[in-house]
Amino acid sequence: MPDDRKPATGDQDFDAARTAWERSVGDTPDPAPHPALAGLRAQFAAHPDVCMLMQVLDAAQNDAADPQPMMVKLQPGLLSLLEHVESLDAAGAGRAPAPPERVLSQMLGNYLEDLLHRLVSDPTSHPHYARIWNRLCADAGAPELAVPDRVAPAMPPAKGGPF
Repeated sequence: MPDDRKPATGDQDFDAARTAWERSVGDTPDPAPHPALAGLRAQFAAHPDVCMLMQVLDAAQNDAADPQPMMVKLQPGLLSLLEHVESLDAAGAGRAPAPPERVLSQMLGNYLEDLLHRLVSDPTSHPHYARIWNRLCADAGAPELAVPDRVAPAMPPAKGGPF
């Protein structure tokens, strides 16, 4: 059933109105890039540490090999906590609890997939690469292009807390 609120595809009046809007109010031009940005990006991409990161990221993204077994040492109390929480989650989902090895494998896999995504989309999300970028910005006299320090300050203790 067609949506009465939207015109049919190819409606000339709608297309003309959208084009007019896109050319006026909706057409907000991108700000001009900083004059040093292209050169800094090229220097950053040519840095040996960044080149090595790109090779590692490429290998990680294109890895079709079978997973490798790893040994992880855990305190027995933490393992009991993991098993307890997994049993609660499993009961809530109406399934049998997964073995701790599978839960840990999934947790570590999720963490590493997130790390891979963050480094692919923004290498400066890691402090090492942020320092490289910021050093290049400082050397080029463009401190306004530096990325903020992502190390969060220590939180002051809450008075009384929620419990």
